[in-house]
Amino acid sequence: MKIVTVRQLSLAALIVLPFAAHATGTCTNEPKAKWMKERDVTAQFEKEGYQVKRIKAEGTCYEVYALDKNAKRHEMVVNPIDGKPVKEEANE
Repeated sequence: MKIVTVRQLSLAALIVLPFAAHATGTCTNEPKAKWMKERDVTAQFEKEGYQVKRIKAEGTCYEVYALDKNAKRHEMVVNPIDGKPVKEEANE
């Protein structure tokens, strides 16, 4: 059995945590009480022509999973204060 030291765990955290934060991004420092409601974010994206499949809170952001008018899948990290994407990934 291998024993992992505190130093090894600290080094691993320094390497992994920045990547984890980058995956979702930092969207806001505002409390959740000030966030847009999920239904309002959905309505905003539907006005832009998306068919929203799912929204979930992840860290300080919303993650929005939607289809565009060509049925192309989009995964977006969204600022919950203004509903604007901070990161987007489109899949065929």
